[in-house]
Amino acid sequence: MCLFVGSWIAHGQSAHNVEAGLFKVNALLPGINYELGAGQRSTYNFEMGLIPDWNGAFDIFPYVGADYRYFTNFGRRLIKGKHISGNSGDYVAFTNRAQITAPLLANFEYDVPILYVGGVVYGIQRTYKSGFYWGTSLGPAFYSGNNSPSAGILFELKVGWVTGHGKK
Repeated sequence: MCLFVGSWIAHGQSAHNVEAGLFKVNALLPGINYELGAGQRSTYNFEMGLIPDWNGAFDIFPYVGADYRYFTNFGRRLIKGKHISGNSGDYVAFTNRAQITAPLLANFEYDVPILYVGGVVYGIQRTYKSGFYWGTSLGPAFYSGNNSPSAGILFELKVGWVTGHGKK
């Protein structure tokens, strides 16, 4: 009996609600993501891709990013009979993005080699059985780069496919 209770407690403490790893391909903003499970309700999200920009001409810039996400509503989703697979849930994240300012298509260049965006966002992410996913996030952000540091609102919308994921 004591062995059963001990193993039940150990299992309860090691159970993860997040996936061990998700590899995603973004279609709306071309790029790739890898979301790595970091705890029962948290992940690290690493990404790289392309950002379009309009500065008198259409430009495309490469970027890299990393987020720490803490999922807030897994329990409520499970109680309502909704799934959490593919890290489907709402989260709060500290997000970081670095945009390389040498364009891939046009000749416009910023005055600095890298633009930085960092902020705290609230996000929603949903993954379906077909592998289709979408996600959006919104929150206050700090921008530094071309002229001087400034504050603003960061909004992201991503649509794509989960091409592979690890077991829970």
